[in-house]
Amino acid sequence: MTYNEEGTVVHDMANELKEKFTIDYRKLLSQLQNEETERRKNDMWMRKALFEPAVFFCNGMNCSSKRIRRNSFYYYAGNNQYFWCLSCYNELDEKTAIELVDLTIKKSELTRKKNDEVHEENWVQCDSCERWIHQICGLFNTRKHKAHESEYCCPNCLLARRKSGNGMSLPKPPGASDLPRTKLSIWLERHVRQKMEERKMELANEKATAEHLSLENALKAVNAGGSVTIRQVTSTDRKLEVREKMKNRYAHKNYPDEFPFRCKCILVFQKLDGVDVVLFALYVYEHGENNPAPNKRTVYISYLDSVHFMRPRPMRTFIYHEILISYLDYARQKGFSTAHIWACPPLKGDDYIFYAKPEAQKTPKDSRLRQWYFDMLKECQRREIVGTVTNMYDLYFNDPNLDATAVPYLEGDYFPGEAENIIKDLEEGRGKKSGSSGKKKNKKKSVGGSSKKSKSSGSDDEEDKPDVERDPVMVKLGEIIQPMKESFIVAFLAWEGAKPDHLVVPPEIQEHRAKARLEQGDSREGTKRSLDGSLRLSTSFGQSISELDSLKDPNGRPIKIVDDDLEELDCEFFNNRQAFLDLCRGNHYQFDELRRAKHTSMMVLWHLHNRDAPKFVQQCASCSREIVSGTRYHCSTCADFDLCEDCYKNPRANRGSCTHKLEAIAVETSSEGNNTNGNITPEQRKERQRNLELHIQLIEHASRCDSKNCKMSNCAKMKAYLKHGATCTTKSSGGCKICKRIWALLRIHANKCKSSRCPIPQCIAIRERIRQLQKQQQAMDDRRRQEMNRHYRMRMVEGR
Repeated sequence: MTYNEEGTVVHDMANELKEKFTIDYRKLLSQLQNEETERRKNDMWMRKALFEPAVFFCNGMNCSSKRIRRNSFYYYAGNNQYFWCLSCYNELDEKTAIELVDLTIKKSELTRKKNDEVHEENWVQCDSCERWIHQICGLFNTRKHKAHESEYCCPNCLLARRKSGNGMSLPKPPGASDLPRTKLSIWLERHVRQKMEERKMELANEKATAEHLSLENALKAVNAGGSVTIRQVTSTDRKLEVREKMKNRYAHKNYPDEFPFRCKCILVFQKLDGVDVVLFALYVYEHGENNPAPNKRTVYISYLDSVHFMRPRPMRTFIYHEILISYLDYARQKGFSTAHIWACPPLKGDDYIFYAKPEAQKTPKDSRLRQWYFDMLKECQRREIVGTVTNMYDLYFNDPNLDATAVPYLEGDYFPGEAENIIKDLEEGRGKKSGSSGKKKNKKKSVGGSSKKSKSSGSDDEEDKPDVERDPVMVKLGEIIQPMKESFIVAFLAWEGAKPDHLVVPPEIQEHRAKARLEQGDSREGTKRSLDGSLRLSTSFGQSISELDSLKDPNGRPIKIVDDDLEELDCEFFNNRQAFLDLCRGNHYQFDELRRAKHTSMMVLWHLHNRDAPKFVQQCASCSREIVSGTRYHCSTCADFDLCEDCYKNPRANRGSCTHKLEAIAVETSSEGNNTNGNITPEQRKERQRNLELHIQLIEHASRCDSKNCKMSNCAKMKAYLKHGATCTTKSSGGCKICKRIWALLRIHANKCKSSRCPIPQCIAIRERIRQLQKQQQAMDDRRRQEMNRHYRMRMVEGR
């Protein structure tokens, strides 16, 4: 039709075919849509949905927390919490007891199992239509449905009731907006929401112009997603211990044994179909003013992760950039001077924070991830939040006067692991390796720099002297880092005490800033400084942190805000990303589908609002229900076998191959919502913190006290509690309230304790468990580092 004029035979025949095709196409499309709708309707009731296979990490001494291969045999103990691969099991001593966090066990008591299990999604029956539905599809919370007595109504029946006008007014569970607010979360949320509105207006104007729509209709199309809620879920003081070889090599320079830092975790939720869905998570490590060099006033963007369900999709990158921009703005106002980023994507099969992401969501390559960060930092420079953006190689390794003690030592970063390996190599082959590398360097210099040497009056020995004196760790590490230096980003923040050299930006950024100042009516040029020379901060959206203390809600009442720098927000499963991954893996909290992401977010919120509740519960081997109340009947012979009370009393219940006598264990339930810090006053919060400190002092005293007639009040009572903890068979994991309280105190003590012979019960075992989590995290970081080294070595070989 394009090449034949209207009225010709070919044009008319083509037009008839086009019309016929259009009719047939629409008919087929309608048929396919109806079939898909029917399939999805029936799929919810009939489909057998399988979870991702479980992931187990070896707890053996020689495995460094490596994954246990699929379809291989392994050994486990302690309610599926501790695992040994075949090689580590063979190295265990038959006579030596294995000391774990919450139990002591012998090699002969470990159970053998094959890593080939497949788990199916659980079902729940609707009390109205008596049809079965996946618990995930129906957003069914087994932890709230404790006694199995309350009525459950499936989504279809609930919708039918509401349409007929007989809908029930269901109690609304606590959501993301009900979580405690901190200064940081309010800062981020207000900034991001303001920028989102501005961006949506821009997109609506573009859409209205391009598609000839009214601005109102264009705004409706752009506002496809729900509101965004940002909350900080953890803020805890932690310490990074310097690895042994690094510590020993630079001990003569008084290099610190550890670096304290503040770990903060930020979650971003969006309302999707009326449900809060967690879509983005960020871990940052803050090394404050009191930190020893080289970590002083440093922030590290440690881990961030997301799932691609945000609506509308074009806003996704924009929102994530704005979160980081507003955080860096917050950090510089708090007095931090530099931000460090290691731009390295996760390896295949590894998850940073969210477990089992969608298959359609691609992992960015390192070049694209670097550019993602550079685009964000460029916008920071435009807004005068960030000054110079450089990299770790140019900043530290190009300076011959610096040694390894000048490089920031950050948890999860590339430098600590690689420096430890290099020091090990130097120690093992100190004479050969250092000598040969020095000779090779001298040869290269003599060839490439002969003209310079001929003009110099100095001898060859004098010319080579600076190379000999350079720290060999820096030389070797510099050679490794140089090809990939752009991945190790260092951004100087425009904080109050920033040096002028650290605020130098490219000419195009200066032009943008000057233009922005003119538009805002500010004719002053250059960086604004006070009379004492300190930088005068101007925020990116006209707000300062001090203004957050006077915020009020719509009714004029002061908003309760937690100061995340002064008060601790302790959340056991969010204190580090590995603990959250373990929670998700153990409970099949996945993000690979939107329905699963909704259910996972619902359960994450439930755990955040009920932080004392057990993280893992047993399932009935017969009916597959979670046993969260009443009595469970446990088999001490069979692996991971429990029955609920109903199935135990039912003679027809399928017990599988288990014929042993079952032990009745009471399952104690915790009251819901008892640990949400948002509903207590500052005075109550301070009193709670004071009581906590007093209880920790008491438990430390009672553990060391030998007197039967101790004059200290409550000493005897605490001793009885500690004795109960040693003899209790239910334990905190089974729901014992006394064990839970003692365990919480022991965990807080263990996080700060350094004694190698601490008398407090379980202190060393808890610290060992924390080290195991750190090992798992280090193992993933080491795999990333090794893969990065291998990738760039191959590129260098191919480029020759």
